[in-house]
Amino acid sequence: MALKAPRASLEWQFKGMRTLVLENELVRVVSLLDKGSDIIELVFKPLDVDVMWHSPIGHRNPKSFTPSISTDSSSFSDVYGGGWQDLLPVIGRGPTIHHGATFGLHGETGLISWDVRGVEESVEEASATLGVSGIRFPYKVTKKLTVRRNEAKLYVNETLTNTSRETLEFFWLQHPAYGEPFLAPGCRIDLPEGTAVYPLKEINPNGRLGGKVTEWPKTTTRNGKEVDLSVIPPRNLVAEETTFLKVEKPWYSITNPNIGLGIALRWDAKVHPWLWFWQNYNQKGYPWFGEAWNIALEPSSSFPDTTEKMLKARNYLKLKGRESVESRICVRESVESRICVSFHGGRRRVRFVDGDGRVEY
Repeated sequence: MALKAPRASLEWQFKGMRTLVLENELVRVVSLLDKGSDIIELVFKPLDVDVMWHSPIGHRNPKSFTPSISTDSSSFSDVYGGGWQDLLPVIGRGPTIHHGATFGLHGETGLISWDVRGVEESVEEASATLGVSGIRFPYKVTKKLTVRRNEAKLYVNETLTNTSRETLEFFWLQHPAYGEPFLAPGCRIDLPEGTAVYPLKEINPNGRLGGKVTEWPKTTTRNGKEVDLSVIPPRNLVAEETTFLKVEKPWYSITNPNIGLGIALRWDAKVHPWLWFWQNYNQKGYPWFGEAWNIALEPSSSFPDTTEKMLKARNYLKLKGRESVESRICVRESVESRICVSFHGGRRRVRFVDGDGRVEY
């Protein structure tokens, strides 16, 4: 039965974790509140297609999971089930020490529970406001997820606040991973003209790439062979690598022309001026042992490196004591992060995605 109005539900649990379900007649969003507020489903209802990647290890409940060993990467990979994480206050590899606090891979927000600050429903839209406070670092994040009637979009509005009296540096990564059945060989990635490609060989020991800085979509392998990053490669490729992209305008689109579905993301370049492109194809060994096949296109505050080098390069968000920054992912300015995720027809090349998620071909 079709929905009469957008709705938000907190009545469900998944593997013992509190779960938010947010939906309208076109889109369903499922978020695990007790696991980083991970978005584990982003479904386009007319085709019944979930674009999020689901790891073969499944979605594990951090509250019932006991790490078998203390590792440099913390427990992130042990409980990483795919989907979309909001990662703070540090990102990238661990261990790292930041203002005396030790972190492993991708900080702590992806591992801890988020609170529900409020739920609103009307004839026109439904929203849920979530929040989390740091354990090892003094900050809080407020995130509002919204769906609107007759729109195949998800709006994400976030505010990051430094709750201490000190001036502190923050590293912030949005980590949406895409997988089958939406992702398939031959899928196309569209990015703005002028996007620069940084294939860093030193942090991709299991990858193919390692050439000079180029313009999207072309780069080269370590043997000098040209690679078109805009086309998803054959299913049998074995590689795991992250390429770093400096975008002129903060949008991208992933299109599966075979099923006629695309997903576009627009975000705030003042908060996330970089885009990390993770390709994870059948990589052997821990944690997926050849069973994973996915990509992630991740808006980031910072070019990747050790925390120490990012600090030295002033490659971070800097907040004074009690100061906030907002991020909008369907996207506007300064300390507000607004992200807009929108589904589209998925047959033609995308030329532009505007601040409200509207796609131009």
